[in-house]
Amino acid sequence: MPLSGVLQCHFGSCVESFSVTMEEIPRRSWTHCVVDQYVKEVTDFSSQYGSDGSISYVANNIIGKPTLYPDYGDFSAAYCLRSYGYWWAKSDSAPQPIEDPKPLLPPSVDFIDLKYDSAVYPIRVDLYETYHPGSAVRVWGSLEGQNWVLLWAGEPQTGLKAASRIFSPPIEQPRVLINMLRIEFDQRGHSYYSALDAVMLVGSTHSGSGYEATGETITMQVMKMGIHKSICEEDILSGVQFLLSEDNLQKLMEDEHKNPGEELTREEKADLEATSSEGDTDISVEEGTKGGYFDLLPEELIMYILHKLDIRSLCRLGCTCKLLQGYASDPFLYMTLNLRNCWWLVKNSTLECLAPRCSLLQCLNLSWCGPYDAVNTETFMEFIHTCGHQLRVLRLNNCHFIDNYCLYMISVVCPNLIELSMANCSKVDHLGFGELKKARALARLDLTRTHINFHTLQLLLQHASHLQHLSLNNCSQLDMDEVALTLATFNHRLVSLNAWKTRGLTQRGLRALACIPTLQDLDLGWALSGGITESFAELVRECKGLKRLYLSALRTFTDHDLHLLITHARNLTQLDIMGTRNITPEAVHRLLQFCPNLELLDVSFCEQIHYSHVHHWAVQFPHVSIKGGLWHQVRIV
Repeated sequence: MPLSGVLQCHFGSCVESFSVTMEEIPRRSWTHCVVDQYVKEVTDFSSQYGSDGSISYVANNIIGKPTLYPDYGDFSAAYCLRSYGYWWAKSDSAPQPIEDPKPLLPPSVDFIDLKYDSAVYPIRVDLYETYHPGSAVRVWGSLEGQNWVLLWAGEPQTGLKAASRIFSPPIEQPRVLINMLRIEFDQRGHSYYSALDAVMLVGSTHSGSGYEATGETITMQVMKMGIHKSICEEDILSGVQFLLSEDNLQKLMEDEHKNPGEELTREEKADLEATSSEGDTDISVEEGTKGGYFDLLPEELIMYILHKLDIRSLCRLGCTCKLLQGYASDPFLYMTLNLRNCWWLVKNSTLECLAPRCSLLQCLNLSWCGPYDAVNTETFMEFIHTCGHQLRVLRLNNCHFIDNYCLYMISVVCPNLIELSMANCSKVDHLGFGELKKARALARLDLTRTHINFHTLQLLLQHASHLQHLSLNNCSQLDMDEVALTLATFNHRLVSLNAWKTRGLTQRGLRALACIPTLQDLDLGWALSGGITESFAELVRECKGLKRLYLSALRTFTDHDLHLLITHARNLTQLDIMGTRNITPEAVHRLLQFCPNLELLDVSFCEQIHYSHVHHWAVQFPHVSIKGGLWHQVRIV
């Protein structure tokens, strides 16, 4: 498809703009073209509401020109994120956050990677938001997935008007070509799902060589001195004039060539003499200390300080002197390593540099790291072979360098592993997953959107007798009735099961799950089919500790089923019965009355629930966040 562009011709004060296609522009004029282009390909993402193979709510809906904007609403033709609010983090199935004392950027929840036809110098990015806008918090740019640069970062915007919008964050304009964007989202402050229709990238193919000739060194000095913040124009002019003066330039050249071993000033000598005379310390100007003032501190205090630093600061600190290099390399500082929060910095060399420091590593989060060959399989395997012997928690979501060989290495080297998360790892097949049967201590396993089949999962579950939390969201190759029977036979400690958008769960599977009385958290959204009343009664009677239950799009759910919850599951905190057709307002009102711990109730797209009902309940039960009855709802497909 030809790219549209805009050429601007200036004639005095008159500016004429017109749209053209790339074929209409002479080749010699391309370097002066401003191009606007829409997404050509989605190369990666962490979350989508839709399932693979569908056209509803999936990431690929963001490709091409906007088709929904300026309409606002819950449209299946948009790209919709899977979660919203803090409800997912509050569930038993949610993993515990990994300690990160000072992340380089505020944590985000999800991301999507977008690729465009032509590489450009970015000028503007337009996000066409068509449902609950304001979740985007960062925009990154890259050329073919290498050397990501941050174009914009901001806080999530909440409380915005319920209307579609084109959000154009004020991006930085680096002098590097990009043809890919990564957009990060934080939708935890939002009241419902967020959706995007399209993302346009505006950029120039012009190199901007005129800027390079303007003297960037002086500009950097202007910013360093704070002259650009001055309100008075005379101060700015005089400051720049001083920087460009011959005296200042001569001084800069002298400073650059000054011998670093030159004699100390009188003030510096006085400071050192005063320090050497205090207490009983025997510090002379000639001898000094190997680590400066740090050499005077107790080791425990230094380690306490270093525990507060982020991973990048620790590495930089180790380059200052031998004393701090020793402290900054202490394995006790690297027992927990959360690299997801600095994913753009992680490369093969990163793991190679960290390996000597991680002999006591117990918790590692590499999620989102190593995209587009920044980390390869061999380097990861070497790192695990060196540092993985004490690993207990390993998170590898969206790590596309993970393959069968990696799982073999993990299963051999990490016998104490209790948590493994590898959502969206698409290169692993039954041979790799089969190796996990050796990880007999596993208590938490996340296989969301992977290609695991039932026979391999059955083998794995037979050996995982300690399993408590299992996520199989969007695993399309599984027969969930057979999975439920296997769980009931071998996994009697199961607390949570996420089987959202799986297939084949019937009354037979529900009866099997009823044999696991420890269940507290069940997400069966879009997975159930047919009438379930009899088996559902068994489930809620036997699993008395149910707190979170998602039954999205279960069309046959009735008032009688809701009455069973009122009778046997009064400890419910979250209930999603979105899309049910037979629930009456009276039954929902009784549920709100008799389930005092309820915090979230989703009755969206329930045909008999009107906005007026939801408004009345929200006033009567202010401690419950009730979703549904919205004017802009459309029928789900």
